[in-house]
Amino acid sequence: MYQVVGYHRPASVDEALGLLAAGGRRPLAGGVHVHHDGGGVATEVVDLQSVGLDTIDHDGGTARLGATVRLQTLVDDERLPDAIRATARAEQPSTLRTLATVGGTIATASGDSVFLAALLAHGATVRVQGEASGQRSLPISELLAEGCADSELIIDVTIEIDGVASVVRTGRTPQDVPIVGVVARRSGDITRFALCGVAESVVLLDAAGLDGLAPLADHRASASYRRHLAEVLTARALEELS
Repeated sequence: MYQVVGYHRPASVDEALGLLAAGGRRPLAGGVHVHHDGGGVATEVVDLQSVGLDTIDHDGGTARLGATVRLQTLVDDERLPDAIRATARAEQPSTLRTLATVGGTIATASGDSVFLAALLAHGATVRVQGEASGQRSLPISELLAEGCADSELIIDVTIEIDGVASVVRTGRTPQDVPIVGVVARRSGDITRFALCGVAESVVLLDAAGLDGLAPLADHRASASYRRHLAEVLTARALEELS
């Protein structure tokens, strides 16, 4: 974990950005990943719990999720798509869902995250802000590939909430991080397949795009088994949509 040598609790986004711009500091949301990562590096933390990014706003066919909204809050919000709620529940055990945040999960950018796959399938756009760089919005796929600068904050993520979706996944146990997971969503004539467990980041594919998959092997599964699961689970997800 990081060696925390300083603590700041700003009362606004602007104050938080000013603190981060000074360097040598990291944003602290739920603390789940700050405490598990870091390798003993000394850092100061900027606690975001009082900056007002903890709301969910609904606007017709979209929902805006503030960066410090807890995963359990998503689980409890019946206005959100079932796939978002189900994958938020699957992302962390109950003891951590009340701590882990939307922004922290996005910033961690785990390729095994079924919740990030659900955001990808729901057309997520992320708003990021820095004191010097200003504010920008970009598709979540680009943010996951590029990452955020140390001086930037994830402000919120906007998702599409129309259509129908299915979530299928395979893990060593029902509660384990999935070896491979697929979130399929159909809105109008468009069907999206977002996969976790097949690359360093979650990926968005159409059915034909499976031909280009080259999964990485690890202690949980070989590359060939991950590819096999991707094919089987994508077909199953499509069948559930039908």
